[in-house]
Amino acid sequence: MTQAAPAAYCEAVLDHGGRLRGRVEAGLRVFRGIPYAQAPFGALRFQPPAPQPAWQGVRDALAFAPAAPQLPRVAHAHTPVVGGPDCLALNIWAPTDAGRPLPVMVWVHGGGFFRGAASDPLYDGAAWARSGVVFVSVQYRLGIDGFLQIPGTPDNRGLLDIVAALQWVRRHIGAWNGDAERVTVFGQSAGAGALACLLGMPQAQGLFQRAILQSPSVACQTPVEAAAAREAVAALAGVAPEREALAQAPLPAVLHAVHRLAVDPALRRRMGLGGRQFFPLRPVVDGQVLPASPLVAMQQLWAAQPAQARALQILVGSNADEMRLYHLPTGLWDQATDAHVDAFAEDAELPTALVATYRARVDGGRATPGALLAALQADYYYRAPALGIALLASRCTGGAHRYSFEWPSLQAGGRLGAAHAVELPFVFANLRTPQGLEFTGPSPPPALSQAMHRCWARFAESGDPGWPAFTEREAWTMRFGTDQACTGQPDDALLQLWDAPT
Repeated sequence: MTQAAPAAYCEAVLDHGGRLRGRVEAGLRVFRGIPYAQAPFGALRFQPPAPQPAWQGVRDALAFAPAAPQLPRVAHAHTPVVGGPDCLALNIWAPTDAGRPLPVMVWVHGGGFFRGAASDPLYDGAAWARSGVVFVSVQYRLGIDGFLQIPGTPDNRGLLDIVAALQWVRRHIGAWNGDAERVTVFGQSAGAGALACLLGMPQAQGLFQRAILQSPSVACQTPVEAAAAREAVAALAGVAPEREALAQAPLPAVLHAVHRLAVDPALRRRMGLGGRQFFPLRPVVDGQVLPASPLVAMQQLWAAQPAQARALQILVGSNADEMRLYHLPTGLWDQATDAHVDAFAEDAELPTALVATYRARVDGGRATPGALLAALQADYYYRAPALGIALLASRCTGGAHRYSFEWPSLQAGGRLGAAHAVELPFVFANLRTPQGLEFTGPSPPPALSQAMHRCWARFAESGDPGWPAFTEREAWTMRFGTDQACTGQPDDALLQLWDAPT
């Protein structure tokens, strides 16, 4: 019987002298489950991230940390919790023989601010390391622990976690030949929304030089909306909407409360959460951690610190058929009525003229209510904010680049199209992962993956993804579809009607 070859280990020495043991995998140095802060439970629950104490000797970094506590995407009344308290960790993939400082890419996963994990195989960083990048994936607090506004506790704890992770990267990434002066943060959906918040947060300045925002979900809660969310979660969990009661509540009870609110728009509306918020928990504009809504905060900070703004470079984009990811599985694509469209328009305070224009133009004026609702929500939640960020960055930063993902997946009976998140397996060059195949189907085009992955890595290396910068005068946009083409013509006329939601 042939014995398996012994694992090859490697080490990294942090700047406090403590060592980490990782593995050599396919010629790459891989370290998993590195704590950047202490477990945020017990006495540290609902507190800012507490630094991980230094240690002496060697600490294993061989296995992923638990995900932040959450429920699976499909959950029922008795579905057990996944994840665990010691979740504030990051993972690193790096080349073994760099010989020079390498650009760093720090990934912030999405998941509606209440689910997701850096350990998902879709986010494996090997392809980035093979492209000459030191890749870091970060976990942060989710759900009530990360984003529920609770009196007597700091707001936006999940955002503070990401800042703490970036501070850790700045201090220690040299142990992997990472260049702390060439850090690109990138994220998708809620991850991109979190990074949009960081772009306007003074405490995050200087921790990264470039940012890639994929389908940024930038809608934040006002304090009034955050209070309504707290009341709703507490009521469903059967506890008082106060710090001690929420801390002592059984974790499954509060996680199931958030899940119920997330999957049931009618329940959200009955409990005082308007339909404008697609998920029940978001960052909150508290005036301290997050001084204003993301685009406003960016504009204010960049105007106040123009030199720092010019040192930033932004790549941002969205997908052509964002909302099909949500509306096809739930049946809303086929079952929506004009009442659904009107209810969303009212909750989002959309101008009557804008809705009328969509009715007249989407699918040549023949759109079903489901298609019309999806078009309005896609532009409101993702496409208009992405365009707004590109415009603002083109005025204030050292450069803005924009893309549109338009490859039509044939999943969901041939109707998924370029839905929300379908670009992820292409960007990560992880087409054969279970989640990747769920998005793309069995025959995704490898050339598209190679092109997108190369452009993202090139942007991290130099700030130039390979196509002209986006400007107000020339709206250069790389369109990743069945073919790739860069166009500088004015964008979709419907998008020009929006003031990007902030």
